[in-house]
Amino acid sequence: MSDSTTLPLFDTPAGGMSLTAALARRKPSSKAEQRFRKLVIQIERQRERLKQWEDYPQRYNQRLSVELIPLQEKLRTARKQMALLIDELLSVPTRGRRVGKVQRAKLQQILMQLVEDSLSETDDEALRTLRDKYLEPVDEDDRLFEMEITRDILQGMTGLAIDDDHGACSPEELMEYVRRTMQEQHDDERGAEHRRGKSREEHFDAHTTATQAEREQATRQVNQSLRDVYRKLVSAVHPDREPDSAERARKNELMQRVNRAYEANDLLTLLGLQLELDQIDAAHLSCLTPQHLAQYTQILREQLASLQAELTRTMQPFLTAMGGRDDSSLTPEDVDRQLSADMAQMQVVLRHLQADLVAFRDPDRLRSRLAEYVLETFDPADELEHLALLMGDFQPPPPRRKRRR
Repeated sequence: MSDSTTLPLFDTPAGGMSLTAALARRKPSSKAEQRFRKLVIQIERQRERLKQWEDYPQRYNQRLSVELIPLQEKLRTARKQMALLIDELLSVPTRGRRVGKVQRAKLQQILMQLVEDSLSETDDEALRTLRDKYLEPVDEDDRLFEMEITRDILQGMTGLAIDDDHGACSPEELMEYVRRTMQEQHDDERGAEHRRGKSREEHFDAHTTATQAEREQATRQVNQSLRDVYRKLVSAVHPDREPDSAERARKNELMQRVNRAYEANDLLTLLGLQLELDQIDAAHLSCLTPQHLAQYTQILREQLASLQAELTRTMQPFLTAMGGRDDSSLTPEDVDRQLSADMAQMQVVLRHLQADLVAFRDPDRLRSRLAEYVLETFDPADELEHLALLMGDFQPPPPRRKRRR
């Protein structure tokens, strides 16, 4: 069955009346009629949003190919050039460019940050070689200290009692152990809840069966209402009995629209076609019987749910691109603004790298830049924030200070 959300909202002839306009000609006389009209408006808005999102990928992909990807390539190239330059300064010190112990430590830290940033985006053999060259072995005392800090942090965050039998040899392995343990506990709880739910289902089995029968009966009535609208339209637009060729072509096009709408359970388009063909008028729409109103409302609810699900699927890649944002109000303009902001930040980083590529070749400017740079050191408080972010569902405290140059 085709998707109702791909159809036009209302089929309104030139000079004719739209379905929303027909409904608006009289004030709703009941809450049921208000709900019906509200659903019509909601579907209209959702279809407009879906159309925007369906049209957006072409513009977004064009921006990626023309703006973002070339900028990313320039940034990767600048990082690699900077890393190679620092390797040259460390490996082949020339007259006037020799660096002291502290300056050397700063250069190594800058180099490793550049290499890690680049390798997180794309693999590069030369950069992997540099990383291996300057990767310092972890001191056993430091490793044990980090493990102790990590265990204390994880115990405080999760409430788990982490003994010495976990078998982890690094903070990352310890976090993975905690994740597995928490997942096992969660699965056990879900299993217990499932067993309780199954018991309740068995207890209310007779009630469920009766409710299901009522739902099936309501579904049959709803389908019959949709079928009645469809049959009236088919009887009016079927082209086979039309002798005039031009009129037969017009009816053939109308018949295709009717079939597409019926296959998609698209009540709004079917009612719009009835309005277009003068099978119904504003008075008819405003005076639906309570039974028809209830059945039409049920169809519209299902149509709206299908439309919202399609909208969510269409938006999902962009929600992911926005850092996993879960916001149904997101618009293509929001994504455009975020993309522009990200590229502006990348431009700033690129300009700084390009300036450093020049400055680091001059001994005086190199020493001046390194004097401004502050070495990063192990800080248990920073590790708490980092680990908590990795574990998820944690709001980091406001940053205390900047430690980068």
